[in-house]
Amino acid sequence: MSGDLPTYSIVVEMENAKTIDWDEIGVGLTVLADEIASVSAAGFASPKIIISHAGHDADAQSLRDHINSETPRLEEVAELRFVACPGGRYYELKNNGILATDADVVIFMDSDTVPESNWLSILLDPFRNPGTVCVNGYTYLFYDDFFSRTFALIWFFPMARGDKKFAAKRAINANNVAFRRDWIAGHPFPQNNGFKVSCTLLMHQLRREGHEIVHAGARVYHYPPRGWRFFCWRALVTGRDADRKFVEIQSPSRARRIAKSFSRWATMSWRVTRRVVRHAPQTGMPLWQIPFSLIFGLAFYTLAFFGHFGLATGLVRDKIEILPDYVGHS
Repeated sequence: MSGDLPTYSIVVEMENAKTIDWDEIGVGLTVLADEIASVSAAGFASPKIIISHAGHDADAQSLRDHINSETPRLEEVAELRFVACPGGRYYELKNNGILATDADVVIFMDSDTVPESNWLSILLDPFRNPGTVCVNGYTYLFYDDFFSRTFALIWFFPMARGDKKFAAKRAINANNVAFRRDWIAGHPFPQNNGFKVSCTLLMHQLRREGHEIVHAGARVYHYPPRGWRFFCWRALVTGRDADRKFVEIQSPSRARRIAKSFSRWATMSWRVTRRVVRHAPQTGMPLWQIPFSLIFGLAFYTLAFFGHFGLATGLVRDKIEILPDYVGHS
């Protein structure tokens, strides 16, 4: 450590890279290179970037070529290391990346997120305090059409602006979070059949141990989901994941799980209604589109209810959730 400046590594998972364009990945990596150059000029040591991917070791050169083609500056400001986790799922890739780090702080970002200016310095600054264990950033969905605006309104990320209260209640953003390495190496993302469950379980583990999560304004945007196939699949998975979280955190009682599926349906329907009505104008959505956005939002959480109810009742088996090839954008 140089003075009170921690060393850091950045783990970038490449699961989502399978479903977006390299042009889009290049945008995020280009901004990342600029952010690293900025904090390096301020005195931070050059980091190691761990590219954790679901392929094989032999795929490393192809990935390096793609990255150098899109962002040649990245290898000038950081050391790139590629680690394979064949067939690895989202959190498995993150845990795999931790093993290749050796700095004081481990930062997690995704291949389909794009940092805003000063993201890295804001995320690192709290670690000047040796008692800081976890710093959670601010992630929101990018939008550019009716469907992406609707996803931004109903999604579990806060809106880009005017949504700090909701952001403060969110679980850890696994695509925009940093940990002391000695803690996260001993407490990797928990194993779970769910698609996006482990970050919530890890947050509860932090709190059980008495660690405060620092919420910082380190902002990134996430590329929006696309297509009705993803809409339907993700809604059902959202419901099943809600049941998995309830089992792990609240109770495995089948009766309570079934009751929760109904209460969550009502809660999320009301939440969607409030958020669409309140926030749709700030997205630039025309007034005539707002009722349709509300219909899509309510349809999403109705499908989520069926996913939740199906798993809670045992009508659906608790299988490992894997992103289907037909989904497209994730």
